[in-house]
This record gives sequence, C-alpha cells and structure tokens, in this order.
Amino acid sequence: MENVLRIKEEEIKNETVSNIIYKLFWVYIICGVAGFGIETIWCWIDFQEFSSRSSDIFFPISWVWGVGGVMLYLFTVKNRWNHILYIFAKCTVLGAAFEFLCGYLGEKILEVTFWDYSGMPLHIGRYINIPFCLFWGLLGIIWVKKICPVIDRKLKKPSTAFSQWMLRAFLIFIIFTQLLTGVALLRMHARQQGRESRNYIEYILDCCFNDQLLHSFFPKMKPVVPIYLKSVVLV
Repeated sequence: MENVLRIKEEEIKNETVSNIIYKLFWVYIICGVAGFGIETIWCWIDFQEFSSRSSDIFFPISWVWGVGGVMLYLFTVKNRWNHILYIFAKCTVLGAAFEFLCGYLGEKILEVTFWDYSGMPLHIGRYINIPFCLFWGLLGIIWVKKICPVIDRKLKKPSTAFSQWMLRAFLIFIIFTQLLTGVALLRMHARQQGRESRNYIEYILDCCFNDQLLHSFFPKMKPVVPIYLKSVVLV
C-alpha cells in the first residue's frame, strides 16, 4: 500500500508545469460554471426568483467558485488517500476561510457585499455560516475522493493544433472579460464616491457599464455604507 501511495505522489510531482496550468485552468472554468448554476438554482428555490450569480458580465461563471476550486485542488491534491474525517475537517476550514477572505476583500476594496449571512441562523459575522461550512466539508470529500481522480484522468493537454488554438482563444476571452468586469466594478465604486471620469477609458466605462446595468448583473450586490451617507460625507 505504501508503495502505491509513493508511486501516486511521484506521478503528481512529475507533472509538467504546462500540464498543471492547463488542468488548473479547466478546474477554474468547471468549478466557476458549476458554482454559477448551483447558486442560481439555490436563489430560485430559496427566494422564488431568478437571480444571476455570475461574476462575469459576458460569461456565466462565478470567479469565487472558480478560484475556490483551484485552491481546493492545490490544497487537497495529496489528501485523496487520507481518512474522510481529515478531509472533511480540512475542507470545512478552507471553505470558511476562503468565504471570509472573499467577502472581506469585496467589502474593503469595493465597499459592497455580494452575500451576507448575518440574517441567517448560526452565522459568524457577515461571511461565515456554520451550515455552509459543513456543506464545504461534505463537498470536499466528494471533490477529493470522486472528482479529482476523474480530473487527473480526463484533463490532458490537447494534441492537435486546432484544439490548442481554440484553448488559447478561450483563455484570452476569459482573462479579458474577467478583467473588464473587475475594472467596471472599480469604476462604479469610484462613481459612487463622486469621482468624475478623468480620461477616455473612464468615460467609456461610464457610458457602457453604468450602475443600473451592473446592478442588473449583480443583483445581490449591496453597499456596505449607504450611498446617501457617502454623499453627505463628500459634501
């Protein structure tokens, strides 16, 4: 048994950098799209309304789930032979810490919240909820024991020139749309603080990605400090 584990660990270590990057890219896409679908369905069941949970204006993907999937893969790739209780505990802590970090950064950088557990039972602050932490632990067991082995078997670098070209095009598209979405949100934050456009790029962002449009894409996004209070401070 120890020899099998040693061989498996050596296979992981011997993967080329390009193969690892390729695999992580698809982990990001798969987890991000799956997360978008899960949260959208959950909002429909819980609130009886359709609410887009995408983090990208142009593509149905949640970057929180995508980055979370990548981090979960990296932190647990060597744990698939550990006991499920260890995996459960580790993924529970990782999920809680990651949710808190993402919520905290959104609050400090954009002064908005994309989710808020403070109105739910068993919450710890805005961004941690005990039942959801347990959900991350259970999901982590499924991820480590069932999904990761399939990813390692199926996700191989494309061999044909056409498939490689398509992959590069899709990679450029994802990077561009994610960056554009982030820049549009930062510009919205600046507008809400009363800063007028100072150059042509900011003017284009104001015209193409106004507050109403962005709130339609991110309906659960709420300001941490009410906008009218910011206006009073600025005056």
